[in-house]
Amino acid sequence: MAESIHYSPATLNTSYSAPEIINQRRVTLDALTVQPGQNILDAGCGSGFLTYELANLVGNNGTVMAIDKSEEMIDATMERCTGLGQVTSRIANVKELPFDDNHFDAVTCTQVLLYVGDVAKAIGELSRVTRNGGRVAILETDWRSAIMHSHHPELTDTIFTAWDKTVPSPNLPGRLSRLMHEAGINVTHKEAIPLLNTDFDPGNFSVSSLNWLSGNAYKRGAISKEQSALWRDDLEKLGDQGEYFFCVNRFLFIGSKI
Repeated sequence: MAESIHYSPATLNTSYSAPEIINQRRVTLDALTVQPGQNILDAGCGSGFLTYELANLVGNNGTVMAIDKSEEMIDATMERCTGLGQVTSRIANVKELPFDDNHFDAVTCTQVLLYVGDVAKAIGELSRVTRNGGRVAILETDWRSAIMHSHHPELTDTIFTAWDKTVPSPNLPGRLSRLMHEAGINVTHKEAIPLLNTDFDPGNFSVSSLNWLSGNAYKRGAISKEQSALWRDDLEKLGDQGEYFFCVNRFLFIGSKI
């Protein structure tokens, strides 16, 4: 199923530029405590926002390897990181990382594993390429934690259920501690990062994400085109009335390889 999902760099750029996602990166990097001169893997780099910030933290004496399954994303990442010679990239699958054992000081993996069928294998690979004592940071969303105001809650439920049926591994956070432990990672940091929007602004995380989710539900036949338009129009009207409300949690897990 996941193979049919496609995000363009432009779509990710809109989402990743939102203030709440900027804060998410800050929280992640503060908890990961990246040091100058370190060797970092950004597994599933997307359009390169986190890669760019990691590169600035490790400095000229460090390295950041950015990988993604999409050549389009790799190109977007390298364009974003123009002038940062410490950044290299390659097309790769998180389930079969083309790196030696114990290679990286730290590994980040953000919003990737929900698209992977065999999550245990992927986390095992993240652990394998991390040196003993190195850190692994995984961040995922549980869309069941979403709270939002809508006059059509039944459509909301249908749209979110369609998403859960689209990706191979939805609702991962509840299982991540166990999976990381089984892969030889001692989880030392667990944190919920709320993404809260109370304004209907096309530049915020929720509006762009909810538009995409309703479009996904329509493409998969869960709702009609008219229902999709009805649901999105209602959210915009709630924004005009000062009643727009959306919050979902992302969950950050950081551990050290044993």
